[in-house]
Amino acid sequence: MNSPSLSPDRMAAKLTREQSVAESQVLIDALPYTDEGYEDEKVRESAARLIEEEVKRYHSTKNYLEHMPGNLHEKWETPTMRTMFERLDARQPNEMLSMKRCELPQPPPGQKHDVSAWLSAVSNSRAQLEHQDVRLANLELLKDYGCNSWTLYLQQLQNLSESQQAKLHALKQNIQDTNWARKREHTEAGNMLHKLEGEWLELVGKNYAVERACAELETEVDNLETEKVEGLKKQKVSEETEIPADAS
Repeated sequence: MNSPSLSPDRMAAKLTREQSVAESQVLIDALPYTDEGYEDEKVRESAARLIEEEVKRYHSTKNYLEHMPGNLHEKWETPTMRTMFERLDARQPNEMLSMKRCELPQPPPGQKHDVSAWLSAVSNSRAQLEHQDVRLANLELLKDYGCNSWTLYLQQLQNLSESQQAKLHALKQNIQDTNWARKREHTEAGNMLHKLEGEWLELVGKNYAVERACAELETEVDNLETEKVEGLKKQKVSEETEIPADAS
């Protein structure tokens, strides 16, 4: 009687694979909640070798989107975004905010008697004055309606925050339920694996006992055959020695 050709791990993995595929068509090849031996140095070395092989097969590129069509992101780019991307590719610093339009410079000394220069300065001052008038109007509007507007804005933010907090709580609860379900499935699978491993060891032990008993019986049979042959030889010899005595 031959012993099973599959090892305990392979047999248990095969049974687990067949059951999982039959139930949910999802193959689970690891049970981190029940697996043991992660601290073993050999296991760590094996994992390190797998990582090294994966790193050798992976070739990083500068543009990780090069396998995708190149015009997907271009339709979403604005001229400002395109200019910024070009500046980033050229590694140029960001332009500082210009405050020249907020200044009221006089004409340079060489243009003190230039009417066009003074007209340009007066036009700039009028623009600055209009800008200040707009700021004053905005401050008056803010004084009259800012409190209510700000209160409404804060209420909207509060509602948005509560909505996001509810979604976050539901997501965390979903993650926790998934982890508990995964742990329960792993524990049940681990118990089944331990049970199957025990049954396999018991069968192997019985198989070994049967093989040992068969070997002992075969040895006993061989000894009996040998004794039988020796007995027949002795009987034949005794018969041959008795025949001459009777003849005489």
